[in-house]
Amino acid sequence: MKWGKAAIAAGLVLLLSGCVAKYNPLFVGGGSSTPVIGWRDCPGATHDGVAELGLYAGAAEPTVDDPGELIWHIKATPGNLSKRISIGETPEGFTTLLPMTTQLRSGTTYALRTNMSPDDPASGFVTFRPEQLAAGQVVFGNGNEESPSDYRSRDDEDFGCFAG
Repeated sequence: MKWGKAAIAAGLVLLLSGCVAKYNPLFVGGGSSTPVIGWRDCPGATHDGVAELGLYAGAAEPTVDDPGELIWHIKATPGNLSKRISIGETPEGFTTLLPMTTQLRSGTTYALRTNMSPDDPASGFVTFRPEQLAAGQVVFGNGNEESPSDYRSRDDEDFGCFAG
């Protein structure tokens, strides 16, 4: 009887591990002079977009738990989400909690941490360096970069967009 429960549990773990996203939907693109934070569109998703965003600098190897020093922080007013935000600018429907007072510096690794709602502790995280954007690349995950067309052609399930 114990083996049967163990087999069921193992099967459930394997099944559930197949439904885990490789990346979160957050990305940075738009070039080094006008970097834009984006939230990948998930077909059919509701409450899809950024409700709160923090930009961090200074950590040698930023992580979700230790992203570095907060240098810019914005938050949506209730009911507002955005899928595209220019770095350093506060979109309509958002408030600035900490204004950005410095320019992005080449050679510095930055971290973006986002929430989709006030209840999400960190639903999006990406690290990037400004020089990665100079070639028009899209940066996602832990500093992964590729062309916009390659990024768009990735399977939505790689980003947690599972068909319901």
